[in-house]
This record gives sequence, C-alpha cells and structure tokens, in this order.
Amino acid sequence: MDQGLNQISSKQKGIISEHRIAEIVTLGSTGALTCYTPNSDDDGIDLIVNPKGQIKPLFIQIKGRFKLQTTGQFIQNVGINTFVAHPSFYLVFAYYNLELVDVQHLWLIPSLEFADIAYEKPAGETYKSFYRFSANPLSTKDRWSRYSIPKKELGHKLLEIIETL
Repeated sequence: MDQGLNQISSKQKGIISEHRIAEIVTLGSTGALTCYTPNSDDDGIDLIVNPKGQIKPLFIQIKGRFKLQTTGQFIQNVGINTFVAHPSFYLVFAYYNLELVDVQHLWLIPSLEFADIAYEKPAGETYKSFYRFSANPLSTKDRWSRYSIPKKELGHKLLEIIETL
C-alpha cells in the first residue's frame, strides 16, 4: 500500500482529508451543520461549519495523515505564521487508514489550547517555525488523548461547541 501512497500528491491528500471531514461533520450532525470550504487557506482555515438557519460559524483547520510513524505516532506540523488562536477556531487532526480506506482516528482541539500544549519549533535554516502535534492514536494517556473523538461524534460535538460560543 505504501507504493500507492507515493502516487497520491500532498494536495490530493489534503483535499481527501477535508472532504471526508466535511462528510463526517454533516452525517454526524444529521444535517444540522452545513460545511463550506474557503477559496484559499491563506489563514489556515480549511472548513467553515455553520448551523442551518443561523449565522454562528466555526472555523476549522484540518491536518490529515495517511501514514503513522514506525513508532505508531501521528505527527503533524502547524505553521505558526498561519495560526491564530480564537474561540471559534478549532483544529482537526485526522488519521486516514489506507487499509480501511477511511478515517480511523480524529482529534478535535480548540485553538486556544493548542499552542499551549504543542511543541514549538523555532525556524531553522531550511524551515519556518511551527507547532508540532505528536499523538498516539492508541494511547489514553498522552497529552492529546483527551481531545480524541470518535468520528461519529464529531458533528454533534461541533454543534455543542457552536451553542456555547
């Protein structure tokens, strides 16, 4: 399966992840949430979620991975330049299992908490500064486990969050 993974571009992987999360949100909210994608993700926003009949948008950055590290860790970087903590901004990290051809694991993290928990890596000669998200999908004790969420609950959880904003 790794051979096929190399043929899928990073742009394709991003689009697959974003569309799959939009489906999961729509289905999980039984249609109560509508998903919109911006024309660009210059601000780190990949998905806008809004309850039908209301104007209460929630902004989401989606970071998908199609392969875990050999240690079983899901590792993803978030650029500091495009990251802005805000009460209506959340991050979704999604592990897409190619064997299952589906999202296997999700983390939903408020941006207000993300920067405090993530490892901050200052800029180097060949890369810009970033926050590092590193989690084990099987762990119930790592720093990110409390943000783990079953995919069938994502839409309902986002509805709850929107109601508190």
